[in-house]
Amino acid sequence: MSNLIQTFSARCDAVGVKPVEVLRRAGLHGSVWWRWRSGAVSPTLRSFEAAERGLGEIEAHGAEQLRSDEPPEGGEAPASPDPAAQITRNSEEVFR
Repeated sequence: MSNLIQTFSARCDAVGVKPVEVLRRAGLHGSVWWRWRSGAVSPTLRSFEAAERGLGEIEAHGAEQLRSDEPPEGGEAPASPDPAAQITRNSEEVFR
C-alpha cells in the first residue's frame, strides 16, 4: 500500500469514518478503495482529489455530518452524483 493511501486511511481513522464511506460520498464506487489498497490499481488524480475533498469536508464538519442526511448549517444538501459520470469515473479506474 502506498504512502498516499496509508495517509488517507490514517486521516479517515482519525475522524472515525471508513474510507469506503468517504469515496462513496465523493461519487466513487466503494470497491475503488479496496482496489487502491490492494495495489490492483492506482488512483487517478481526479478520483483521489475527489476523495481528498470529501475527506477535507468531513474533517472540517465532523464525521457526524457524513452520517446525517441533513446539509451543514447554511448549506444545501449535496446533489446526487450523475450515474453516467460515476460510470465514467469508475471506468477510468479499471482501464487505467
